[in-house]
Amino acid sequence: MRQRAARRQGVAAGILVVAVGLSVRFPITNTSALLGEIGAGYALPQTALAVLSTIPVILFALAAPLAPLLVAKLGLSRSLSLLLGVLAIATLLRPLGPSPLFVGTALIGASIAVLGILAPQLIRSALAARAGLWTGLYTASFGVSAATGAALSVPLFHVLDDDLGQALAAWGVPLLIALGIALGLGRRIGAPLPARRPGGAEASVSIWQARGLWPVTGFFACQALLYFALTAWLPTIAVDRGASAAQAGLLLAWMSVAGLPAALFAPMLASRARWRTPLLIATATLGMASLVGLAIAPLEALTLVVAVLGIALSSAFGISVALIVLTAPSSAATAAFSAVVQGVGYAVAALGPLVSGLFVGAGMSWPAVIAGLAGVALLELGFGIASARASLSIQRSQALEESEAHAVVGVGSPTQR
Repeated sequence: MRQRAARRQGVAAGILVVAVGLSVRFPITNTSALLGEIGAGYALPQTALAVLSTIPVILFALAAPLAPLLVAKLGLSRSLSLLLGVLAIATLLRPLGPSPLFVGTALIGASIAVLGILAPQLIRSALAARAGLWTGLYTASFGVSAATGAALSVPLFHVLDDDLGQALAAWGVPLLIALGIALGLGRRIGAPLPARRPGGAEASVSIWQARGLWPVTGFFACQALLYFALTAWLPTIAVDRGASAAQAGLLLAWMSVAGLPAALFAPMLASRARWRTPLLIATATLGMASLVGLAIAPLEALTLVVAVLGIALSSAFGISVALIVLTAPSSAATAAFSAVVQGVGYAVAALGPLVSGLFVGAGMSWPAVIAGLAGVALLELGFGIASARASLSIQRSQALEESEAHAVVGVGSPTQR
């Protein structure tokens, strides 16, 4: 009976993890694909569009500390439902005018931030037996969400007679569906008990001193900066290279679609100790190579270059989430660990779209900006190697503690005497 209940809980948690993943990227990529139309419709200058693109990332950092507090107050499943509801309302706010556009975008950023922090805790607490698989499905659903928003925004805008308000509001519908899923499945998930560690050592150590925290944070920050800078400006870069607006939006969608297999399989490979370091090296190297190609390759080669870039970005994101799950001190500490990693990481990542846009607005060429992003990919490589070493050391220590605990239980058991 208990096994059946645990199986139902696992299925419900898995569906909810994927529903969250499908909900947290298209509210960003749909506006990236329509930046030109938004600027024209609301009479916004280039600087305002740069700020609009940066708001979600800034809120990712500012809202991160709310995640552990929200879970402590409402529990995990109720928190997820509340956040999906706020995300839907914020999406419906954006068409109401310039001020609601910015307010709604801020609420979208805050909601997505906390959802992204709580998803690893749901995986660690309810799906730990197959954490690599579910982390992969979660990050792959990000890619589906991002590609959907990028690919459908411009066609939807035209289908709705170039009505910007309707084109923005239509994206509230899938979010309301996700909210319904969360409300329906939340009770089945319940509140999984955190795994207990021998001696309760994690309770006495500040999360800021947790082993592996800062290498993982550095890696997360680099991959997030690259992702958000390119999500915000790839269509503009493509147009600057000679592509049409429709082609540019499709390239942004293609970046997400091409990365789907990597988003699925990279976390699964990263969960295996022997693959972790080589995978991190390959991911960062692909990122650097594809950024160089984005700057100098001919227009005809951009489809291939963007595909490689999508593989690198999706793999890096999947690995970063896997590192949070694998490196957090315990199930109970996962939300706090994730909040620090993502809060600090997104604070750094906010510089990506903002600084890129400001530099170009000041007269810098896109190839020069892309060269700077390639430097960030080099930093990602260094943090990735350090993260792999830290996570492997932590896993060895945890395995040793668990084996010692089992040995103590065995010696103390009447059947073993």
